[in-house]
Amino acid sequence: MTRLDVPPEDGLPRAERRGRAEFIVLDRPRARNALTIDVIERLHELYARAEADAGVACHVLLGRSHGTFCAGGDVRSVRTSVLNGDFATAREFFVREFSLNARLAALVKPSLCVWNGTVMGGGAGLSCYAPVRVSTELTTFAMPECAIGLYPDVGASWFLHALCGQAVGTWLALTGARVEGAVCKALGLSTHHVTIDAWESVVEPRVRALEPGSSAEDVAKCVAAGETSAGEAAVTGSSSAFAATPSGRAAVEAVFGNDSMSLREIIAAVVRRRDDGTNEAERRFFSDAAESLASASPTSLEVTLELMRRARGKSLEWCLAMDNALITKFIYADDFRRGVDAVLIKKVGAPPPGGWTKMTRSASSFFADDSKL
Repeated sequence: MTRLDVPPEDGLPRAERRGRAEFIVLDRPRARNALTIDVIERLHELYARAEADAGVACHVLLGRSHGTFCAGGDVRSVRTSVLNGDFATAREFFVREFSLNARLAALVKPSLCVWNGTVMGGGAGLSCYAPVRVSTELTTFAMPECAIGLYPDVGASWFLHALCGQAVGTWLALTGARVEGAVCKALGLSTHHVTIDAWESVVEPRVRALEPGSSAEDVAKCVAAGETSAGEAAVTGSSSAFAATPSGRAAVEAVFGNDSMSLREIIAAVVRRRDDGTNEAERRFFSDAAESLASASPTSLEVTLELMRRARGKSLEWCLAMDNALITKFIYADDFRRGVDAVLIKKVGAPPPGGWTKMTRSASSFFADDSKL
């Protein structure tokens, strides 16, 4: 194993050559591997170096400690920059993060991610562009930005459509629903599901043995060797599993996939199904959705719904350009500052004390070049 010149204790990602595979290891466990500008820049460097190395067969991204892959961007530091009037630093974080998303989507060598823990927000942006995405029994996937006064960025309006389709993608984007374990594969978020033990004993040795010139299909075969029917058993106790059933998919399509419905109508439909569901799984699923929608920022919800509808059929380039345009408007707004304070700093949860800012104009107006929140 060859390690690059980054000591593990500095919190930056490090590269480890295991066989011919380049393992990029996220290493801020105390911060749940949250992305800082330094982490983002290091990832730019590591991926560029591995892409240029003829001896590298594939990229592998995972968290150092089982339990956390990446819980998202360090938006608390962004909030601090905004409060200090350092808007350039706050803006630069997202510019470089979105640039990294574009880099990851354009990798020439095959790449895979191992979701050996929590995957949220920016963590999804690090991994959802990989052609091989491996969920495990430790995986919890979510896009919870609406609960802190943001919206699902990092190109999520593109990859949620590409991986899950319009209805499921919109449900995930609006509610921040947590999708666990094998349900990730059932919904299309991951391409494979293996246990951590199978990854370590069966899959990783095969990945290490890959030779330069290997394809994404070769990588996928390595992972498939570790899949078992027992490992793909449904997650018990997970309300999101309902969305992977035939009746659940139909319900999600009816509520979240109808472009003619306004946000208010979607919320009303969610409440009706919560109250009148035909079984406990349906009632619990829509109860969780109703609770999430009721506590999230109205502005975030309206703009997210509009973005998901506008993004359908658009390119990743379009979606990341829209993220660059929207994010500045969001991080300077009261909902973001107060949402991060309530959820991530004081940990009292959403909505923040005093409630969210009332939305007084249409969601479509936020997409005008000269609009502000």
